[in-house]
Amino acid sequence: LIEQQELSGLSVSDFCSQHNLSTKSFYNRRSKLRNKKSSESSFIAAKPAASESVSLPELLQLKYAQSTVLLPSNTDALWLATLLRALS
Repeated sequence: LIEQQELSGLSVSDFCSQHNLSTKSFYNRRSKLRNKKSSESSFIAAKPAASESVSLPELLQLKYAQSTVLLPSNTDALWLATLLRALS
């Protein structure tokens, strides 16, 4: 009935008069339905994204001219950048 009233173009009081409904009951029911819809759609179930594990090599191998430097794979990026600048 709520949807019928909205589609009819009639005011709530005119619609209720034509359908022998009390406007108080109509507004009450409409309010309850809207609250129910908003509470049902407030949350959705989230599905965790599939994660791919990335395996890092245990050592980083840097070759420069005739030299080779082996570093742990968790070497700090800023330190590594400083080293590369110094070597260039």
